[in-house]
Amino acid sequence: MDKHTDKLITLLEDIEIPRSAAITYAALLESGSVSIRKLANATGINRGTTYDSLKLLVTAGLVSVKGGDGKRDRYTAESPERVHDIIRDKRRDLLEASNIAKEIVPQLLASQGSPGGKPIVRYYEGDEGVAAVLRDVLQTCRQLDEPHYHAYSSAPVRELLYRNFPQFTERRIAEDIGVSVISVGEGGEEAEKSERKWLGADSSTAGQPAAQDRIISSYTIIYGNKVATISIAQDDTPYGVVIEDAGAAAMQRQVFAHVWRTL
Repeated sequence: MDKHTDKLITLLEDIEIPRSAAITYAALLESGSVSIRKLANATGINRGTTYDSLKLLVTAGLVSVKGGDGKRDRYTAESPERVHDIIRDKRRDLLEASNIAKEIVPQLLASQGSPGGKPIVRYYEGDEGVAAVLRDVLQTCRQLDEPHYHAYSSAPVRELLYRNFPQFTERRIAEDIGVSVISVGEGGEEAEKSERKWLGADSSTAGQPAAQDRIISSYTIIYGNKVATISIAQDDTPYGVVIEDAGAAAMQRQVFAHVWRTL
Protein backbone atom coordinates (compact mmCIF):
# COMPACT_ATOMS: atom_id res chain seq x y z
CA MET A 1 0.00 0.00 0.00
CA ASP A 2 1.69 3.25 -1.14
CA LYS A 3 1.60 6.57 0.70
CA HIS A 4 -1.09 8.05 -1.59
CA THR A 5 -3.38 5.11 -0.86
CA ASP A 6 -2.70 5.49 2.87
CA LYS A 7 -3.61 9.19 2.68
CA LEU A 8 -6.79 8.40 0.75
CA ILE A 9 -7.90 5.84 3.34
CA THR A 10 -7.17 8.31 6.17
CA LEU A 11 -9.13 11.04 4.34
CA LEU A 12 -12.13 8.76 3.88
CA GLU A 13 -12.03 7.81 7.56
CA ASP A 14 -11.96 11.53 8.43
CA ILE A 15 -15.26 11.98 6.58
CA GLU A 16 -16.77 9.04 8.48
CA ILE A 17 -16.27 6.28 5.90
CA PRO A 18 -15.42 3.09 7.86
CA ARG A 19 -11.90 1.81 7.34
CA SER A 20 -13.03 -1.42 5.67
CA ALA A 21 -15.07 0.61 3.16
CA ALA A 22 -12.17 3.00 2.61
CA ILE A 23 -9.83 0.07 1.86
CA THR A 24 -12.45 -1.40 -0.47
CA TYR A 25 -12.76 1.87 -2.40
CA ALA A 26 -8.98 2.23 -2.69
CA ALA A 27 -8.77 -1.33 -4.07
CA LEU A 28 -11.52 -0.62 -6.60
CA LEU A 29 -9.62 2.38 -7.92
CA GLU A 30 -6.79 0.03 -8.83
CA SER A 31 -8.88 -2.95 -9.93
CA GLY A 32 -11.42 -1.43 -12.32
CA SER A 33 -14.76 -3.24 -12.58
CA VAL A 34 -14.76 -6.40 -10.46
CA SER A 35 -17.03 -8.82 -8.61
CA ILE A 36 -17.37 -9.03 -4.83
CA ARG A 37 -15.39 -12.27 -4.80
CA LYS A 38 -12.39 -10.80 -6.61
CA LEU A 39 -12.56 -7.63 -4.54
CA ALA A 40 -12.65 -9.57 -1.25
CA ASN A 41 -9.66 -11.61 -2.40
CA ALA A 42 -7.76 -8.46 -3.32
CA THR A 43 -8.36 -6.72 0.04
CA GLY A 44 -8.32 -9.74 2.35
CA ILE A 45 -11.65 -8.57 3.80
CA ASN A 46 -14.36 -11.23 4.10
CA ARG A 47 -17.22 -11.16 1.58
CA GLY A 48 -19.89 -10.19 4.10
CA THR A 49 -17.99 -7.09 5.20
CA THR A 50 -17.07 -6.32 1.59
CA TYR A 51 -20.74 -6.48 0.61
CA ASP A 52 -21.73 -4.11 3.43
CA SER A 53 -18.89 -1.77 2.49
CA LEU A 54 -20.00 -1.70 -1.15
CA LYS A 55 -23.59 -0.90 -0.16
CA LEU A 56 -22.32 2.06 1.87
CA LEU A 57 -20.00 3.24 -0.94
CA VAL A 58 -22.82 3.01 -3.52
CA THR A 59 -25.05 5.10 -1.23
CA ALA A 60 -22.25 7.65 -0.84
CA GLY A 61 -21.84 7.85 -4.60
CA LEU A 62 -18.27 6.57 -4.53
CA VAL A 63 -19.06 3.28 -6.27
CA SER A 64 -21.42 2.25 -9.07
CA VAL A 65 -22.77 -1.25 -9.70
CA LYS A 66 -23.75 -2.99 -12.93
CA GLY A 67 -25.42 -6.37 -13.30
CA GLY A 68 -28.86 -7.88 -13.59
CA ASP A 69 -30.30 -10.24 -16.23
CA GLY A 70 -28.65 -13.15 -14.46
CA LYS A 71 -25.22 -11.55 -14.65
CA ARG A 72 -23.00 -11.24 -11.62
CA ASP A 73 -22.88 -7.70 -10.16
CA ARG A 74 -19.68 -5.85 -10.93
CA TYR A 75 -18.57 -2.80 -8.99
CA THR A 76 -16.63 0.21 -10.26
CA ALA A 77 -15.07 3.09 -8.31
CA GLU A 78 -16.33 6.55 -9.19
CA SER A 79 -13.84 9.41 -9.59
CA PRO A 80 -12.04 10.48 -6.39
CA GLU A 81 -13.38 13.97 -7.15
CA ARG A 82 -16.60 12.73 -5.57
CA VAL A 83 -14.79 13.06 -2.21
CA HIS A 84 -14.92 16.85 -2.65
CA ASP A 85 -18.69 16.64 -3.09
CA ILE A 86 -19.03 14.59 0.11
CA ILE A 87 -16.93 17.12 2.05
CA ARG A 88 -19.06 20.00 0.70
CA ASP A 89 -22.24 18.16 1.67
CA LYS A 90 -20.95 17.51 5.20
CA ARG A 91 -19.83 21.14 5.55
CA ARG A 92 -23.32 22.29 4.55
CA ASP A 93 -24.94 19.85 6.99
CA LEU A 94 -22.64 21.00 9.80
CA LEU A 95 -23.44 24.64 9.07
CA GLU A 96 -27.17 23.89 9.22
CA ALA A 97 -26.66 21.98 12.49
CA SER A 98 -24.66 24.89 13.89
CA ASN A 99 -27.43 27.34 13.03
CA ILE A 100 -30.00 25.10 14.71
CA ALA A 101 -27.76 24.78 17.79
CA LYS A 102 -27.41 28.56 18.02
CA GLU A 103 -31.19 28.80 18.14
CA ILE A 104 -32.06 26.01 20.56
CA VAL A 105 -29.08 25.81 22.95
CA PRO A 106 -29.74 29.22 24.60
CA GLN A 107 -33.40 28.19 25.01
CA LEU A 108 -32.38 24.89 26.59
CA LEU A 109 -29.94 26.62 28.94
CA ALA A 110 -32.59 29.15 29.94
CA SER A 111 -35.12 26.44 30.67
CA GLN A 112 -32.68 24.15 32.48
CA GLY A 113 -32.54 26.17 35.67
CA SER A 114 -31.89 24.81 39.13
CA PRO A 115 -34.30 22.19 40.48
CA GLY A 116 -36.39 23.87 43.14
CA GLY A 117 -34.04 26.87 43.13
CA LYS A 118 -31.23 24.72 44.51
CA PRO A 119 -27.62 25.03 43.33
CA ILE A 120 -26.40 22.56 40.68
CA VAL A 121 -23.19 20.72 41.62
CA ARG A 122 -21.20 18.78 39.02
CA TYR A 123 -18.16 16.56 39.61
CA TYR A 124 -15.41 15.86 37.06
CA GLU A 125 -12.43 13.53 37.32
CA GLY A 126 -9.15 13.04 35.47
CA ASP A 127 -7.44 15.17 32.84
CA GLU A 128 -10.45 15.00 30.53
CA GLY A 129 -12.70 16.06 33.40
CA VAL A 130 -10.51 19.13 33.96
CA ALA A 131 -10.67 19.85 30.21
CA ALA A 132 -14.48 19.67 30.41
CA VAL A 133 -14.45 22.34 33.14
CA LEU A 134 -12.21 24.57 31.00
CA ARG A 135 -14.52 24.15 28.00
CA ASP A 136 -17.43 25.18 30.22
CA VAL A 137 -15.50 28.31 31.25
CA LEU A 138 -15.15 29.34 27.60
CA GLN A 139 -18.74 28.45 26.74
CA THR A 140 -20.15 30.35 29.72
CA CYS A 141 -17.94 33.41 29.32
CA ARG A 142 -18.68 33.87 25.63
CA GLN A 143 -22.36 34.39 26.58
CA LEU A 144 -21.60 37.10 29.15
CA ASP A 145 -22.04 40.81 28.42
CA GLU A 146 -18.48 41.22 29.67
CA PRO A 147 -16.56 38.02 28.81
CA HIS A 148 -14.23 37.85 31.80
CA TYR A 149 -13.52 35.49 34.68
CA HIS A 150 -11.45 35.46 37.88
CA ALA A 151 -9.14 32.75 39.18
CA TYR A 152 -7.02 31.78 42.16
CA SER A 153 -4.01 29.82 40.92
CA SER A 154 -1.53 27.55 42.71
CA ALA A 155 1.57 25.97 41.23
CA PRO A 156 0.73 22.26 41.87
CA VAL A 157 -2.51 22.47 39.85
CA ARG A 158 -1.24 25.03 37.35
CA GLU A 159 1.23 22.46 36.03
CA LEU A 160 -1.50 19.97 35.05
CA LEU A 161 -4.40 22.29 34.28
CA TYR A 162 -4.01 22.29 30.50
CA ARG A 163 -2.70 18.76 29.86
CA ASN A 164 -5.80 17.74 27.87
CA PHE A 165 -6.59 21.24 26.62
CA PRO A 166 -3.21 22.84 25.73
CA GLN A 167 -4.83 25.32 23.35
CA PHE A 168 -7.07 26.79 26.09
CA THR A 169 -5.21 30.11 26.41
CA GLU A 170 -5.07 30.50 22.64
CA ARG A 171 -8.82 29.86 22.42
CA ARG A 172 -9.52 32.26 25.29
CA ILE A 173 -7.60 35.07 23.58
CA ALA A 174 -9.20 34.34 20.20
CA GLU A 175 -12.66 34.58 21.79
CA ASP A 176 -11.72 37.89 23.46
CA ILE A 177 -12.19 36.53 27.00
CA GLY A 178 -10.26 38.29 29.73
CA VAL A 179 -9.03 36.91 33.05
CA SER A 180 -7.79 38.28 36.37
CA VAL A 181 -5.59 35.84 38.30
CA ILE A 182 -4.33 35.84 41.87
CA SER A 183 -1.38 33.43 42.03
CA VAL A 184 -0.71 31.81 45.39
CA GLY A 185 3.06 31.65 45.68
CA GLU A 186 5.50 32.16 42.83
CA GLY A 187 4.98 31.20 39.24
CA GLY A 188 2.45 31.87 36.52
CA GLU A 189 3.01 33.64 33.25
CA GLU A 190 1.53 36.78 31.81
CA ALA A 191 -0.57 36.35 28.66
CA GLU A 192 -2.63 38.54 26.39
CA LYS A 193 -5.97 39.73 27.84
CA SER A 194 -4.91 38.71 31.34
CA GLU A 195 -3.78 40.43 34.51
CA ARG A 196 -2.08 38.77 37.46
CA LYS A 197 -1.12 39.53 41.04
CA TRP A 198 0.71 37.36 43.54
CA LEU A 199 -0.26 36.30 47.05
CA GLY A 200 2.05 34.66 49.58
CA ALA A 201 5.44 35.88 48.32
CA ASP A 202 7.89 36.35 51.18
CA SER A 203 10.88 38.63 50.67
CA SER A 204 12.77 36.87 53.48
CA THR A 205 12.71 33.65 51.47
CA ALA A 206 13.34 35.11 48.04
CA GLY A 207 13.18 32.48 45.32
CA GLN A 208 11.37 30.02 47.60
CA PRO A 209 7.59 29.70 48.05
CA ALA A 210 6.24 30.28 51.53
CA ALA A 211 5.85 27.08 53.55
CA GLN A 212 2.08 27.18 53.47
CA ASP A 213 2.13 27.49 49.67
CA ARG A 214 3.55 23.97 49.36
CA ILE A 215 0.35 22.38 50.66
CA ILE A 216 -2.03 24.54 48.59
CA SER A 217 -3.07 22.50 45.58
CA SER A 218 -6.23 24.11 44.27
CA TYR A 219 -7.28 26.25 41.32
CA THR A 220 -10.53 28.20 41.69
CA ILE A 221 -12.34 29.82 38.74
CA ILE A 222 -15.23 32.26 39.17
CA TYR A 223 -17.19 32.70 35.94
CA GLY A 224 -20.74 33.74 35.22
CA ASN A 225 -22.95 32.23 37.92
CA LYS A 226 -20.51 29.37 38.53
CA VAL A 227 -17.56 28.61 40.78
CA ALA A 228 -15.21 25.79 39.79
CA THR A 229 -12.56 24.28 42.03
CA ILE A 230 -9.90 22.05 40.47
CA SER A 231 -7.65 20.09 42.78
CA ILE A 232 -5.59 16.90 43.12
CA ALA A 233 -6.67 13.78 45.00
CA GLN A 234 -4.28 11.80 47.22
CA ASP A 235 -3.57 9.39 44.34
CA ASP A 236 -2.53 12.40 42.16
CA THR A 237 -5.72 12.24 40.09
CA PRO A 238 -6.97 15.73 39.17
CA TYR A 239 -10.65 16.45 39.75
CA GLY A 240 -13.02 19.37 39.46
CA VAL A 241 -16.20 20.48 41.20
CA VAL A 242 -18.46 23.11 39.60
CA ILE A 243 -21.13 24.84 41.68
CA GLU A 244 -23.74 26.70 39.65
CA ASP A 245 -25.25 29.25 42.00
CA ALA A 246 -25.53 32.98 41.32
CA GLY A 247 -25.28 33.93 44.99
CA ALA A 248 -22.15 31.86 45.62
CA ALA A 249 -20.48 33.24 42.47
CA ALA A 250 -21.35 36.83 43.44
CA MET A 251 -19.87 36.34 46.92
CA GLN A 252 -16.66 34.83 45.52
CA ARG A 253 -16.30 37.73 43.05
CA GLN A 254 -16.69 40.22 45.90
CA VAL A 255 -14.04 38.46 48.00
CA PHE A 256 -11.74 38.26 44.97
CA ALA A 257 -12.14 42.01 44.30
CA HIS A 258 -11.26 42.80 47.93
CA VAL A 259 -8.15 40.63 47.90
CA TRP A 260 -7.15 42.05 44.50
CA ARG A 261 -7.28 45.62 45.84
CA THR A 262 -5.04 44.76 48.79
CA LEU A 263 -2.25 43.25 46.66
